[in-house]
Amino acid sequence: MFQSNRRAFTLIELLVVIAIIAILAAILFPVFAQARAQARKAVCLSNQKQIITAVLMYAQDYDEYFPRTMETESTGFPLTVSWWAIHNYQAAIEAYIKNGRGADNKGNIWWDPSDPDRGNRYKWGSFSDNGLVTGTLRNMAGVGTPAETVYALIHEKNWAQVTGVTMPPAPPPATDPFWSSVFFDMCLDPWEPNNNAASPYYWSKGTAAPPCSLFPIVSECGRWDLLIDGRSNLPTTKPRYGNGLPTVFVDGHVKWMPFEQTYRAPDSNMWDMQ
Repeated sequence: MFQSNRRAFTLIELLVVIAIIAILAAILFPVFAQARAQARKAVCLSNQKQIITAVLMYAQDYDEYFPRTMETESTGFPLTVSWWAIHNYQAAIEAYIKNGRGADNKGNIWWDPSDPDRGNRYKWGSFSDNGLVTGTLRNMAGVGTPAETVYALIHEKNWAQVTGVTMPPAPPPATDPFWSSVFFDMCLDPWEPNNNAASPYYWSKGTAAPPCSLFPIVSECGRWDLLIDGRSNLPTTKPRYGNGLPTVFVDGHVKWMPFEQTYRAPDSNMWDMQ
């Protein structure tokens, strides 16, 4: 009779193999997670680059004026945008990107792939503009140093909670105030909030008010930075990509940097127009 020389694994050998696999998994899984995060970050930067390229192409076709995210003519003060204004802004540069609106396509260039709000039926995208550029009537000549002026960056997650807006369970009528709420504000408003024309940070002067989180003793500081990724007061606040932000500049380049580097002081920041 044929007799096999093969020997079965002992229980100890099997446990050793399992232990080795567990150790390798513990080592490799964080590496895989980091690789996925780096890939998502690269996609986020690429999406931002495509948007700013389209914006600059739009500006070339419209006397170097940027597309608008707010309205000032009827109020004398930048008015919070509505759902329709988002449609107009994204539609304005659609001819240059051919990618659709962010609310219609949750995987297109208007989104950071790490944004947990992509599942929100009303959410329109992941990026907020510098309101001093797109919240007012502004052209390239009105930006003193385009290569050193922030155009946009990723905004805070949990957007409804950050903006304090209650999500309706079903789409309300077009006349419902929800459609004109701050939920649809596509830009940061880094100006004096009380419409005080005497303030050095009055909206039309193009000078960003210092964030209270960095300059709490400045009497006219603002809280506009709380809408930026990782800067809100929510208990769940944590920057999605570590300590930096993918930041878009008016000249078209995209750079990875902490928010604090964009606003070092009231007279040394990357938000002012001059």
